[in-house]
Amino acid sequence: MKEQNLIKAAFFDIDGTLYDHQAHQIPDKHQRMLELLHQKGIKVCLCTGRALPLLENLKILSLFPWDGIVAGNGSYVYDQDLHPLFEDPISKKSAEAIFKLASKENIGIFAAGNCALITQEDPITLELLHKVSCVNIPCRAPKKEDAFCILSLCVEDTQAKRRDYESIPNVQVLYNLLSVDIMKKGLSKYHGIRLLMLHFGFDPRAYMAFGDALNDLEMLQHASLAGAMEDGDPRILAKISNHVPSVKVGGIYDFLKERGIL
Repeated sequence: MKEQNLIKAAFFDIDGTLYDHQAHQIPDKHQRMLELLHQKGIKVCLCTGRALPLLENLKILSLFPWDGIVAGNGSYVYDQDLHPLFEDPISKKSAEAIFKLASKENIGIFAAGNCALITQEDPITLELLHKVSCVNIPCRAPKKEDAFCILSLCVEDTQAKRRDYESIPNVQVLYNLLSVDIMKKGLSKYHGIRLLMLHFGFDPRAYMAFGDALNDLEMLQHASLAGAMEDGDPRILAKISNHVPSVKVGGIYDFLKERGIL
């Protein structure tokens, strides 16, 4: 059976994959790709580490009629109407321990869940916000009603092991290139994809996926067709055979065109 006949849905990481932060937009070729996939009857979905407030901050929700969204690295799953199908943020106790430890070490946190905030306006934290095109993120302490799915430590050396954070119950630590990201243990982008594929009534692996960072690895490994962006994390490129031209040139469009999917 032809490859394109196996694909029922497409999942796209945002930062550095679908969205070009240098140009502050989804490239025209990527926008055209999304439209063509929709015309073919393929479900078009976002699969991101961003929580909903950060998707709204990027103004990406209104750019396309998304069929579903996996947010917060699998902590939240939404249908096409943004109705939640799944919600599982970091526990209050674990989040409090992370904030307390970071404050003791004078490390800024970029936190997102049902809200978005930074805990301090130091140069490293502000530079991270700039790199991921986030604007007007409030600097404040967490409140009782806040829930978080991603707590990003804003540090210079993002590869240095943070054993104190790893020992906090029920969380996992991802050492991405831009930040050290802490999320709930046992969740991943693929976990969210699987839930959404079952919601669609599809085989859980009948999808294609594109990403560029360490948190994309599991979703790429389970996909029927996977592409890693050629300027992404070398650890991903070493494990995913298909390397896709940069978002700067609308590379996913070219990749799918060459394979006859578009």
